[in-house]
Amino acid sequence: MKFLKLFFLLSLFVQAHADPINTGHADVSIVKGSYINNELIIGIKMDMQEGWHTYWKNPGDSGGPLKVKWVHEKNISSISDVLWPAPELIPYPPLMTYGYENFVIFPFKISPSEMKTGEYQLCGSNIEDCFDKNNFEQNAYIEADIDFLICDDICVPEKALIKTSLAQMAEDSTLINWLNRVPDITLPVLIDKNEDFLDIRFSFNQKINDIYFYIDEQEIVLYSADQALIKEENNWLLKVPIEKNAPIKSDINGVLSINNNSFLINSEIEGESKEPSSISFFQAIIFAFLGGLILNLMPCVFPIISLKILSFVSMGGESKIKIRQHSLSFCFGAILSFLLIGILLVVLKQTGTYLGWGFQLQSPIIVGFLSIVMFAIGIILLTDINLGSSLTKLGGVGSDSLSGSFLTGILAVVVASPCTAPFMGAALGYALIQPSNTTIPVFASLGFGFALPYFLLSIYPNLIRSLPKPGEWMVTLKEFFAFPMFATSLWLIWVFSLQTSIDLLISLLITLLAISLLFWMLIKSKGKFAKLILWLLIVCVIGYEGMLITSNKDSLNQDRSSNQKYSEYTLWSPDIENNLQNENRAYLINFTAAWCITCQANDKIALSRPRVKKYLNDNNIEYIVADWTNKDDKILKALELYERNGVPLYIYWKPGMKKPLVLPSILTEQILLDNF
Repeated sequence: MKFLKLFFLLSLFVQAHADPINTGHADVSIVKGSYINNELIIGIKMDMQEGWHTYWKNPGDSGGPLKVKWVHEKNISSISDVLWPAPELIPYPPLMTYGYENFVIFPFKISPSEMKTGEYQLCGSNIEDCFDKNNFEQNAYIEADIDFLICDDICVPEKALIKTSLAQMAEDSTLINWLNRVPDITLPVLIDKNEDFLDIRFSFNQKINDIYFYIDEQEIVLYSADQALIKEENNWLLKVPIEKNAPIKSDINGVLSINNNSFLINSEIEGESKEPSSISFFQAIIFAFLGGLILNLMPCVFPIISLKILSFVSMGGESKIKIRQHSLSFCFGAILSFLLIGILLVVLKQTGTYLGWGFQLQSPIIVGFLSIVMFAIGIILLTDINLGSSLTKLGGVGSDSLSGSFLTGILAVVVASPCTAPFMGAALGYALIQPSNTTIPVFASLGFGFALPYFLLSIYPNLIRSLPKPGEWMVTLKEFFAFPMFATSLWLIWVFSLQTSIDLLISLLITLLAISLLFWMLIKSKGKFAKLILWLLIVCVIGYEGMLITSNKDSLNQDRSSNQKYSEYTLWSPDIENNLQNENRAYLINFTAAWCITCQANDKIALSRPRVKKYLNDNNIEYIVADWTNKDDKILKALELYERNGVPLYIYWKPGMKKPLVLPSILTEQILLDNF
């Protein structure tokens, strides 16, 4: 009789808890849905009072998530963690919280355990055909100890203890709707920590009317701050404000809600997973200074520097003050140019536009214009068109004023910057992944290194007297310097041909022919008015060519270099390193560009040598080319992972290495073979 009473009381207890439990501000119950992939979907249902809400796993500025402790029979293998439906914003100025208002069902998955022989058992893919579902549910008792926080103007911690069986649970058709709100598609993104923001880049082909990123981790983002969406050339950028000194880990997880569709985000922060910077701030300053000094000897800057040197030689008989003024003017133009490039790179990166070292020669418009300028200077040097009577004018490209020396300093930097001298790569890579107060001093040091020889000349102008005295030999040397200018122009034309279409290349060549004709006419003309008209025509021809290049946008950035030059090699892609490492295959990556003189020299001297090619082939080393001739943000991202912001960069890896090896910027055949 006592056992019958106990059974009766137990039945009442279970039945009472099968119905919703009122916790004070919500009716809480457990409901069930259908079987999906051999798992039963159940849900904790909360029907809250009007205006009350509970919270997502990251509640935002305040609140706390749902917590459940399960007790179940042995015929239940496991009950999953809560499957969090995508939350909604619940503002409570000045706070912002994430959660669910008025009503929510938190889904869970129940996995049946393997059944003994003679009982019901799982088999195949369709659970309903493989075992007695009703028998399983009748014998599957569970207990849920539920703690949650529910809020309106006040917040109240509430609790529900539910003991029931699967058979006693009510079926609820709305459970599937909440299960569908659980994001299950991962959206590929690139995430950067950019000072006070997380920069999230992603592709989305539709117009975005509404967007918000719900981060899993707490104490990282500013929940109440606005998240700014920016449309870039080929993708979208969402800037998410973050806390100062936020404890950001190497990866970011969360939910990105776009136009009421939710996507999972699980991405490493670019550059966070790598080791700390290999150089310090002081080392970066020294490396930048040495790199700038060596840059004077690079072939890309030699034509301009040679003119300046020639102009200083011609000042042998001038006063010390004049020599000092021209030297300082040239230094000021060079240093200011480096600083402006550094500031421009920092500002553009803050706005989500990523540029790398030598970015100006990624623009066909600038490349075409510089090819014309170099060609015109070559003609002036060779023909001695009368732009003035003194050879000092050569250093100012036709002007003996201080402004001419200043402009020569600027032109030297514009032409020199695509080159990456030894030490420069590490310094620039360090500078451009640091805050702006670190970046600018490194660029200033680079400028001081570049200008050092001319600064010394301003301090010791008597050094001019140690050079040969001006004479007829300078006229011959001046004419000789025309040919480096023509060579530079030819190189720029070749770069231009790789960046654009055949039609634009022909147009540029016709422009150079027209300029040659106009200069010839300028030499033959005697009257000042006729010369003025000819100079205006030269300017108009150059302007027309610039308009023609700009108007043919479809012909720009066609990356013809990759298709023509590197067809015999593997072309780089963002995931190629991970894929090859997973396959335990060695690789050598050549980050290069047509406008990079050092890159082309390394290719001829080392990478294209028969012994190197044979070694790569015999040892099954994948040779990969990342061609950065045209602007490519993905390649720039890859460069920054190796603390670089320009080319050349050579990366080698083989099985057994903990991390890829960065090879020297200046290569020889022996250097390559020694490092393989």
